[in-house]
Amino acid sequence: MTSALTLDLMELDDKKTPSDVVNEILKQNPNLSYPFPLEAFATLAGIESISELTTDGFEGMLITNPEKSRGAIMIKAGTSYRRRRFTIAHELGHYLLPWHRQESFRCKSSDIKDNTENRSTSTTHSLMTIEIEANNFASELLMPQSEFKRILDEYGTPELIDISDLSDFFDVSFEAVIHRYKVLTDYPLAFVFSHQNTVRYWVKSGVMPYSLKVRKDQPLPLRSPSRQAGEYISDWEAIPAHIWLEPHNEFDFPNKILEQTIYQSAGYKVTMLYVESLAGLEKDNDIEPDEPQYTIEPYYD
Repeated sequence: MTSALTLDLMELDDKKTPSDVVNEILKQNPNLSYPFPLEAFATLAGIESISELTTDGFEGMLITNPEKSRGAIMIKAGTSYRRRRFTIAHELGHYLLPWHRQESFRCKSSDIKDNTENRSTSTTHSLMTIEIEANNFASELLMPQSEFKRILDEYGTPELIDISDLSDFFDVSFEAVIHRYKVLTDYPLAFVFSHQNTVRYWVKSGVMPYSLKVRKDQPLPLRSPSRQAGEYISDWEAIPAHIWLEPHNEFDFPNKILEQTIYQSAGYKVTMLYVESLAGLEKDNDIEPDEPQYTIEPYYD
């Protein structure tokens, strides 16, 4: 049985970051079940309506009274259910973060992203900072760190099926889960988002030292199994690291990395790259050479 939601807005007034605000909400509701009951919580907070927005100019919109005691959220018509949840949570962030003082927010698709590594420490809240903070609030509210980490610890070694399960558990998009996963995981991972074998973008976890060779709008590497047709989730395959990884100043190449791909609809795919261990790969840059070091000029043929 789901316990009744509670919200004391006065307790949010002295909070300084999106994480602080969400942690206070969670503190007031210690027996939450997931997925987070977003629309019931929005109603409790003072949001009187959540309706569809017919204009093409905005993904989401919030209108409030000056005191932020009442508000209305509008979502672009035709938005997928899980994208709609994230957009509502984003607009709710504008409503509940005490320093977001505007009475109306009109957010484009490019504003509403779950990209939690973009944390601003600026004391001047520019428009970009405000949108990043609303994204961080949405991610923290829908996928709280403590609950997310608890589940990660149960899973152990990364698997794309686990990310799919997390998407279902928190009722958020697969892409949103990956952005949360890469922030909170302790494993050296990278994720490549592609469409029709062309790279859309890639991200990596904080403990992954290597960057990838591929760039936006480039084809997936020819020798990567991710180029092959498939269904649902591929098996892990060990491939030479140089297919994907750039050289690193402080780490040698591993001999192999692991690759796994989830096949989505309409030619979309996500490929996870996993360096099983960084042990023994750190270069010892403090060793003094026994002989003089010479600069060798490059030879051009």
